[in-house]
Amino acid sequence: MKVSLGCGDMGISAHLQASKTGNTRFFTSNTHSSVVLQGFDQLRIEGLLCDVTLVAGDGDEAFPVHRAMMASSSDYFKAMFTGGMKEQDLMCIKLHGVNRIGLKKIIDFIYTAKLSLNMENLQDTLEAASFLQILPVLDFCKVFLISGVSLDNCVEVGRIANAYNLTEVDKYVNNFILKNFPSFLGTGEFIKLPFERLAFVLSSNSLKHCSELDLFKAACRWLRYEDGRMDHAPKLMKNIRFPLMNPQELINYVQTVDFMRTDNTCVNLLLEASNYQMMPYMQPVMQSERTAIRSDSGHLVTLGGVLRQQLVVSKELRLFDEKAHEWKALAPMDAPRYQHGIAVIGNFLYVVGGQSNYDTKGKTAVDTVFRYDPRYNKWMQVACLNEKRTFFHLSALKGHLYAVGGRNAAGELATVECYNPRTNEWTYVAKMNEPHYGHAGTVYGGYMYISGTGHDLTVQGGPLGGAGRVSLSFQIRCWAVAVLPCCLKASCPVNGADTLSQATGHHSSAPTPRVGLRHPASTALHY
Repeated sequence: MKVSLGCGDMGISAHLQASKTGNTRFFTSNTHSSVVLQGFDQLRIEGLLCDVTLVAGDGDEAFPVHRAMMASSSDYFKAMFTGGMKEQDLMCIKLHGVNRIGLKKIIDFIYTAKLSLNMENLQDTLEAASFLQILPVLDFCKVFLISGVSLDNCVEVGRIANAYNLTEVDKYVNNFILKNFPSFLGTGEFIKLPFERLAFVLSSNSLKHCSELDLFKAACRWLRYEDGRMDHAPKLMKNIRFPLMNPQELINYVQTVDFMRTDNTCVNLLLEASNYQMMPYMQPVMQSERTAIRSDSGHLVTLGGVLRQQLVVSKELRLFDEKAHEWKALAPMDAPRYQHGIAVIGNFLYVVGGQSNYDTKGKTAVDTVFRYDPRYNKWMQVACLNEKRTFFHLSALKGHLYAVGGRNAAGELATVECYNPRTNEWTYVAKMNEPHYGHAGTVYGGYMYISGTGHDLTVQGGPLGGAGRVSLSFQIRCWAVAVLPCCLKASCPVNGADTLSQATGHHSSAPTPRVGLRHPASTALHY
């Protein structure tokens, strides 16, 4: 039990606290430590009881101090005064690792717990705090630097952070430049960026709101600013995503730059971009760090579905913005879809089959396939299925798409088709043992698992009903049946979105993409 003693408690100071255990009372003064600190500071000012004098390496100014105070505040001084070093018995010690301004700042802090910082004394203070291992002062310096970062000083703050190995400050500067890069390009500070930081920024997926052409022009401006920088051209250009430029930009602005035509590395980068753009169907399996969209997070997207009241099929594509906590419309599909399959290869979204009209029997199934490119917010049509399908499952497995089962006007399907982006073709692979429609599926460990069926399955004489699971081995392309421990039902209408955070393990709800929308398909894309 703790008791605060106020002024009314027999006139005892309010700065005391009391606690009781049995018949014993314990008293604590909340002000004693500050009183002692003030007392030592006054002794220092008056030159009383000081037992050592410190002198900075850049001058002769003497700072009388108390060994006990210095040792209790710094591991450096504790080792010096208690570790058997020669300075242990000296009355005057020269500290060659610090200057006069920095040493005075450290001593004042040790005796007062107070520190005043500005850009003029910051580096002297940092140098002394690092050398003498005064951790609170280092923390104050970090806070000072981070709180004052601006477009006009971020390069200098970054230089200081590198010089004194201030990891948190260095990371903050990187994030600040990435967040403000379009504005930063218009300042005179951009041209002063060191090569390493510029290369990091140009390589980052967090760099947004700048086109690759703008980044290329900025890199060229930096390279031409000083003699000797051209040696960095190949390494810098590796961070520009030339395949994301359009052909006109490559021809009119990139190929006209001399080093892009003469340096072997740069020539190969242009060839890579040209080959990538010449083979649009193969792009999902040609993905590299230079073809990927600049995005550092995935977003939930929903596609198609049917409006419950009007029974009208939707062609809307919507993305959930986590920061704004709202759905945003993207480019709609060329045709409406529901009971379709969607899958992602190389951050390209494929929409396969389904229906354009509301029909619970699947008699209006289609065979068309579209691909969405989030980099340009555009759709293109690719090769059609061999069979029209709806109520089927679609998975991406090792760079291929697999359309499994389903139904159409001819009935239920046991067939499985595989799409190869390299050839833009659908080919049949091993059939399932029985037709399936309205089933679910997923991919794990190189296998595709199908659960829930429109028919009963029988294995070793035992009916499995809707609790059957069929797995397709990509390697040997054959089907096996196993028991699923629980029954997964066919798809149900959902009027909202639920998200599980891997970091916290908690679920959170997103607003409904559109009221009354049933059977939309959803997946995650970098955008």
